[in-house]
Formats: sequence, C-alpha cells, structure tokens
Amino acid sequence: MTIFSGPLALLALLAIFILSGLLGGPVSPSDVAVSDWMTSLGHSHPQLTCFAAVLTQLGSVYATLGLGLLASALLAARREFRTAALLVGTIVLERLSVDGLKLLIGRARPDFDLPFMPSSASFPSGHSANSMAAFVAVALLAMPPAWRRSALAAAIGLSILVGLTRIFLGVHWPSDVIGGWALGAALALTAASFANQPGRAVSDGEKAA
Repeated sequence: MTIFSGPLALLALLAIFILSGLLGGPVSPSDVAVSDWMTSLGHSHPQLTCFAAVLTQLGSVYATLGLGLLASALLAARREFRTAALLVGTIVLERLSVDGLKLLIGRARPDFDLPFMPSSASFPSGHSANSMAAFVAVALLAMPPAWRRSALAAAIGLSILVGLTRIFLGVHWPSDVIGGWALGAALALTAASFANQPGRAVSDGEKAA
C-alpha cells in the first residue's frame, strides 16, 4: 500500500522498539541529556509548555479512540464493515499492548517534580503509540486513495509532534517515545496489510450492489 509497508518495514520497527526498550531510560546518558535539555527549555518558555500540554492531549486514549470510532462509523456507512472492525480492533489492541508492556517492563519515568506526573511506568509512551497507531491506521484504512499519501504524511507528522510533547513536558524519556512510535506504526501497518489481503479489493458495499 505504501513505501512503508511490507515485512522489512515491520522488522525494522520491531528492532527499533526492542533497542529502545533495552538501551534507553534512566541508564542512558543520551536519554538523560535530551530530557534535561527539553525540560529546561520548557521552564524557560512557559508559553510553550502550555501549548505542549494542550497538543499532547491529541494522543490521549479519549482522543485517539474517539477518532477511531468516528472513522469506523464512516467506514460502516460505506458498508465497509470488515475494515471498520479492523480499525477499531487495531486501536484497542494497541492500547492493551501498551498497558501490558508498561507492567512487564516497569521502566521508571524521568525524575522530575511535576504535579501532573503519571503514575504508570514509562516505556513505551502511550500517547506516542496511541497517536501513531490511530492516526496512521485512519489514514491507511479510512481515507480515500486519492488523499491517502497526504493523510499519511499528516498523520506521521502530528504523531511526531505529540511524542515530542511527552519529552518536553518531562513525563517520558526520548526512547519511550521512539518505542511508542515504533509500536504504533507496526500495528497500523499490520492492520493495513490485513486490509489489503486478496478479496479486500472489492468493498462490502460494492459486493452488495
């Protein structure tokens, strides 16, 4: 479907996720250095912190699941019921995977005294994974073919911004965000590959007609 799809892309994303989990976090000098720099930047520019606090909500469970449900409803209206179910299932699976991985890995969050510091573990970043999985899946599964490339570019760009806000706000290490992006992208691309299996070329609505 795209230049990013295929087994090699999925293997690369898996490798990025594993390396981010093994090499990042509080034991990584580069993670610590980048986190210190970005949070100090936020302290120096409180207006950017306010903007980041708003933008980061686009990666919340409520925003991404809401987007997925809306896109799925539009697919169902076009009688593409299989794709609609696949889209919702991808977003739900991503969220469950993040929760399970956080419990399994248990990485500590950055040690900043913030009033809004989440209580869950740090790796992978849920907002980063949420936004990458939901935005990319919607672009690949729900957008008309003529708009798909532009929608995919916008989805990736917006997800990158959401992930950067997590570092800027001091609630995640950079490797948490990279791992979240990799996980979300892998799940979205896997969903797109299922949608493109033989027999998917004709939509449910076209069959009914």
